[in-house]
Amino acid sequence: MLWFDFIPRQQSSNSKHARMSAAGKKKPLILYWGNTYEDAGLNIECSVTYDQSRLPEADAVIFHFDKIGKRDMPWKYYRDKHQIFIWWSAEAPAIFGRNALREFDGFFNWTWTYKRNADVQRLYGSRREILNFVTKGKQTVDEIVSHKKKMALWGVSHCGGSVGANKRMEYFKSLVATGLDIKRFGGCFHFTEHIPRSFPTNFEPRWREYKFYFAFENALHCTDYITEKFWDNALRNDMVPVVWGPIKDDVLSVAPLDSFIHTDDFDSPAKLAEYLQFLDKNDDEYRKYFRWREDESMTDAKMIEMTKERHPKLNVQGSSKDLCRKLIENKETKIIYSLTDEFINSEPDECVV
Repeated sequence: MLWFDFIPRQQSSNSKHARMSAAGKKKPLILYWGNTYEDAGLNIECSVTYDQSRLPEADAVIFHFDKIGKRDMPWKYYRDKHQIFIWWSAEAPAIFGRNALREFDGFFNWTWTYKRNADVQRLYGSRREILNFVTKGKQTVDEIVSHKKKMALWGVSHCGGSVGANKRMEYFKSLVATGLDIKRFGGCFHFTEHIPRSFPTNFEPRWREYKFYFAFENALHCTDYITEKFWDNALRNDMVPVVWGPIKDDVLSVAPLDSFIHTDDFDSPAKLAEYLQFLDKNDDEYRKYFRWREDESMTDAKMIEMTKERHPKLNVQGSSKDLCRKLIENKETKIIYSLTDEFINSEPDECVV
């Protein structure tokens, strides 16, 4: 029996009426199952509730991965075949393990994750958003470059616990061993200066004096896993991201052209350190990583075309449809028969362990 066929005892003529009324409303109702961080990815075309007693009215129910588990299976609450049950995760697969999530076979209809193959994407950032956020123009870039006085900045609090987190720390230590000047903060480094954080990150001007930010993820080669370290900590704060974790093509497909440095382009941490030191001494070469901001008329569409011309074999990502809009336009029923296969087993081993 599939989960969407389950008709619980609680269902009554009143709940059916509530469901029919919900379908006639102008705004679809989305229920967050349990408290959550924010109404991320939703817009004013949908109504949002956290009241679980309104489950029979809901057009869609969002379950953050840590708000539902084995204890909740088999499902004991109301559900009908018209409702969309959505699994939400912003984390890489390593936190689950290779054979996790089997208890949800046939239970969910959509995934809401950072992956391009998700039913709905919930991104940490995008080319369009960053182009709309930053100030552009040649004079702006002149001012950015002229205020750069220091080398590199990195903040991290997830020190280990996965192969990805351990490997990035090893890479970082190899960079330090070359003598590269790196300002550190976060829980992994004792007795370092506290840097106030916000979301999205908005560093004080003195932290923006650094030329590079290490956008090192805690996962290795996980498809499309590019987080706030890249979009917020680096690009929003006028620093060039040095990327470790996602493969380079995944970054090229979503980032502004010539906006980042990827560790895969270097034979060793020592070679990367040598290149960063070269850029530190050559403002004209460093400035090239801000050329994407010089054109005040630059748009996402224009940048996509430029990227396709430079990388004709690359699958360049454009803007994705938000969850509410997809819910409004949805005309099909989908069942995820294996969440494990869809989210985890499609990944290489180094991502999952």
